[in-house]
Amino acid sequence: MDSIYVAAPTLKLFHADTSFVRGVQGPIGSGKSVGMLWEMLIKAHQQEPNQDGVRNTRWVVIRNSYRELIDTTIKTYNEWIPPTIGKWRMIDMSHTIDSKLADGTTLHMEVLFRALDKPQDVKKLLSLELTGGWINEAKEVPKQILDMLQGRVGRYPAKRDGGPTWWGVIMDT
Repeated sequence: MDSIYVAAPTLKLFHADTSFVRGVQGPIGSGKSVGMLWEMLIKAHQQEPNQDGVRNTRWVVIRNSYRELIDTTIKTYNEWIPPTIGKWRMIDMSHTIDSKLADGTTLHMEVLFRALDKPQDVKKLLSLELTGGWINEAKEVPKQILDMLQGRVGRYPAKRDGGPTWWGVIMDT
């Protein structure tokens, strides 16, 4: 990827923070979603490689409805990470990137896209083993989703494979 990302001052502060749960709020067009996408990429690249030299991360990206997920979140994601990079599966709304890095390691980043807009949707997170989660337009998503998500992150990669270097939840609104 040859994308150039220049973080706004607020997002620079966001990227420097390693808190378990953090969010950013701002006006339309201020780059919040792009900042969240780049935060996932930054954390994926910072993941310590396993014994095979692979930097494994698995993320879930949550939006309140599939229409908004497809029309906005995935559209922004694809502007920065084209679907031709890695393996895009619309049938299960996932994208996997396997990329050799300059240091000789391999980036393996899985991204799962999910629409969760009702408190009962928390069951869609059950059994997920994740490194991190991004809640896009968090004010539209019930708090029960955030609560459940906090228990699903930090579980990938497994401890036997070195565990995650960082894990947590990021949000924008």
